[in-house]
Amino acid sequence: MRKIASLIVLSCLSVALWAQSKNATYEAYIDEYRQVAIEQQRKHGIPASITMAQAILESAAGQSELATKANNHFGIKCTSDWPGKTYKYNDNRHNECFRKYAEVADSYEDHSLFLKRKRYESLFALSMGDYKNWAYGLKACGYATDPKYPEKLIHLIELYDLNKLTFDKTIVRSDSDSKKKLFIDDEGTEIAFLEQENVEDYPMPPMEELQLFHNHRSGYRNGVRYIVAGPNETFASLALFLNMYERTLRKYNDALDTRELREGDIVYIYPKKNRAEKRYPYCYFRGEDTAWDIAQKYGIKLKSLYKLNAIPYGTPLTTHQRLDLR
Repeated sequence: MRKIASLIVLSCLSVALWAQSKNATYEAYIDEYRQVAIEQQRKHGIPASITMAQAILESAAGQSELATKANNHFGIKCTSDWPGKTYKYNDNRHNECFRKYAEVADSYEDHSLFLKRKRYESLFALSMGDYKNWAYGLKACGYATDPKYPEKLIHLIELYDLNKLTFDKTIVRSDSDSKKKLFIDDEGTEIAFLEQENVEDYPMPPMEELQLFHNHRSGYRNGVRYIVAGPNETFASLALFLNMYERTLRKYNDALDTRELREGDIVYIYPKKNRAEKRYPYCYFRGEDTAWDIAQKYGIKLKSLYKLNAIPYGTPLTTHQRLDLR
């Protein structure tokens, strides 16, 4: 009996050791595409650990037929609005239509855009480092039919320490304006942005011709004149003060809804522009702001902000999401 028990223990240990052993092909795949996954996190707010784990699982670390012949690393099927090339593959049904990409990076980008549909928007309320809830959330939102899908993602993330991609501290951002390093702290918060990207460091433009507006602070942002709302002021009261229609003032400030002013808000008295100044090519969205706040701070139209970033108008933004301003 003792001999049988010993054999059982040894067998269990053997299985455990096998389950924890690393696959050299997986490690090579991670090294090759780590920067692609990190860039998707910067651009779309999807944890790099989740993106990488899904890519490994869906593409067999780049070895699947779809990956090798169609650069499709996430098994994304065709839809009626897909304008690109296609590849026929036997999946749940014979000869199903899958998307075919020119580059692997295109597959990663399409996967991110796929997750930014309304079905998955609840995931973006989670922190970057909360890979377990991201994994279970994907399953709950209907991403996969495999009941073990979350556990498989979590196993890959923990075995290959993929969270180090989410919290990578040695990323160099390659932009035309700078090569300054970007750091991410242990909670996934991006810090040490370029000064010009920091919304809170946006330099207040010089105040000009204050006498024209009596006690209202006034200046120019992105070449458009604004005044600063005082205590208890509304669009209606400012429109009366400026001898304008309230609807016109609201239109200039993307406030045709029921939005009201807060003390200190910037109120443009002429139409804003479609893009920011050249020295502000992009910024990073922060949780305490809204898309409207960003548009007001940089003097650009709210619809233009969404259009510049290929985001459906009104889509909630995610913390740390990069926003192009030009």
